[in-house]
This record gives sequence, C-alpha cells and structure tokens, in this order.
Amino acid sequence: MDNYIPFILIPFIGWGVRHFLIKKHDYTTLKKWTLGIGISAYFLTEMARSFYRPYIYANDINDCFIADTVGNSLGTVTAIFMIITMAGKGSRWDWILVAIVLAGLVAYELTNLTGHHPFDANDVIATLLFGTISALMYAGILSRYSGVTKQ
Repeated sequence: MDNYIPFILIPFIGWGVRHFLIKKHDYTTLKKWTLGIGISAYFLTEMARSFYRPYIYANDINDCFIADTVGNSLGTVTAIFMIITMAGKGSRWDWILVAIVLAGLVAYELTNLTGHHPFDANDVIATLLFGTISALMYAGILSRYSGVTKQ
C-alpha cells in the first residue's frame, strides 16, 4: 500500500498548485506548461521508484545505473519545474531559481561525503545532467510562452 500513496497525492498537488496560481491571478500558459511538466515528472519518478526499480533489482538486470539514479534524474526535473511554477516570474529570476535548486540538490548529495550514507557520484552526475536538460526545456518553453497573457 505504501507504494501507492504518492499516486494518491498527485491530483491533490496538481489541484492545490493550480488553485494557488488562479487565486494569485498567475495561471498563465507558461505556468500551465511548467506545472504539467513538474507533475508529470513527479508521476514518472514515483512510477520508476515503485515499480521499475524493484523489478530491476529483483531480476539483477544491468540498466546502466538508471534504476539507481531515477530519484536524482526525474526528481531534479520535478524540483526545478515545481519551484518555477510556484515562484517563477518568467524573467531572469527564474534562472536564479534553477541555479539555486540545482546547487541545493548537488549540495545535498555531497553531504553523503560526511560518511552517514554512501556517496554515489552517479547521483551527482544524474542531477547535473537532468538539471541541464530541465534548463534547456525551460528555455524553450520560456521563449515560446513568456509573453502570453494570464487566463
């Protein structure tokens, strides 16, 4: 049952963020895209954690560290796009947010060097790679929808 709790939360998170943005009169096409990507990435992260990763581990399949780093890869996309959705302004500030989120995620992984948890360089690489992919995706979305009026 624990595997399904994140899936139950997804519609509530989506509805809550949408309601918050509408209340602030900030529910633009740009925010619709960022929210959609953030929620989709969250869904895919939880699907991979709940079903893909256990299957790969149980069958001893070598998937080139995908199952090991899925939280960092898709989780990075989720974090970046949800933060941009909630606090982004469609301006230079958004790039500062992306940098802060990415730096925070990498710093969190580097705290594993203190010895409390095993450090995995693949997690840092996945975070940086998917952070870059997220930034490129956002640049494309921003260039297309930044001037769109609120709906």
